[in-house]
Amino acid sequence: MLKMFNNNIRIKFFLFIVALFCSVIFFGVNWYLVNQFRSELNKQVNTIVDIYHNKLINDEVDSEYLLETLLPLINDLDIPMIITTKKTDGTYNYESINVDLKYSNIDKKNILEMKNIINIMDDNNAPLTIIEVNGEAIIQLHYGDSIIINNLRWISYMEFAFISFVIILFVLSFSLIFSNEKNHIYVGMAREAAHQLGTPISSLLGWLKLLESGEGSKGNIYASMNEDVNKLKIISEKFNKIGSTPILKKISLLNLSLEVIDYYNSKLPKSSNIVICFDKKYDNLFYVLGDKTLLYWAIENIIKNAIDSISNNNGKISLKLLKNNKFYFLDISNNGKGISRKHKNNIFKPGFSTKERGWGLGLNLSKRIINTIHKGEISLHKSNQKQTTFRIKLRSRIS
Repeated sequence: MLKMFNNNIRIKFFLFIVALFCSVIFFGVNWYLVNQFRSELNKQVNTIVDIYHNKLINDEVDSEYLLETLLPLINDLDIPMIITTKKTDGTYNYESINVDLKYSNIDKKNILEMKNIINIMDDNNAPLTIIEVNGEAIIQLHYGDSIIINNLRWISYMEFAFISFVIILFVLSFSLIFSNEKNHIYVGMAREAAHQLGTPISSLLGWLKLLESGEGSKGNIYASMNEDVNKLKIISEKFNKIGSTPILKKISLLNLSLEVIDYYNSKLPKSSNIVICFDKKYDNLFYVLGDKTLLYWAIENIIKNAIDSISNNNGKISLKLLKNNKFYFLDISNNGKGISRKHKNNIFKPGFSTKERGWGLGLNLSKRIINTIHKGEISLHKSNQKQTTFRIKLRSRIS
């Protein structure tokens, strides 16, 4: 299930990158075209301004005549223009071409509207001076973008909206993915709890039936019931500590590992040919700072997975302790079927399991215990057809 989930993440991420890349390309090409059109537009308007300027200087014609002469050319360009002429009293005359106005006549009602349009035009295209007196612009031509350029600009906004939509969709998808990953953890934890609680509870029910029937020694039954109750207490302690910050104490990594080994050796059926042991005897107790219950659980999960991976009649699970100046290493090896290359990056993820009825929580819990709570490191040290080794790295605690 998690494998398919991870593939979905990769596909969505790839589609997001492709969409983002295409949008950026389209956006850049679009703005390039807009600038090219504006550059060409500027040349055309400059031509009109030059004609206008030369007519005013050389032929001494008035503005109305020029507008009538140039109007067909300007209309063909389909460019909105406003020609302002400054009067001696400081006010302006306005002549508009291809400009949609609320009122047809230039009066006080739409002078403000005209000024707003001019400001917008000047933001996009610098006004061109036709007549200048003593360094002061008297007649200026203000022009906006053509219909083609405006349409291209709207395409840019649409592309930006599309990019935003893709990003929002991507974020929501990831939120859903993380939510589903949490659901995997919750479901796995519930199943793990049910699995661990099932055995001692079933055992207690059996002892109660024996007590009701009056069969068996009450002393032995009470002792066994007390053992099962202690198991329930340990299980409760496990799940309580995994969700809180436990108090770390000095413990022997060697003795703790031996406890796990003894437990599984006592639980393996007599018909099993699996051997669990240390590869040699150690004088060093390998003290670390940790929580005994949680570290026991982490080692237990690895050994349990190792047992499940062994299908031959000569199964062996061996533990080995190593050390350097600052760290202790616990290697847990088995001669099971190994972990394929395509699964190596997923084995610690919640919900991932190669077993048909697996819950994919054991190794993830071990990683949380070692890496997050104990600030150590757990890793797949090596895996092939002959041997698979998990390595736990913890900071040493010198006595």
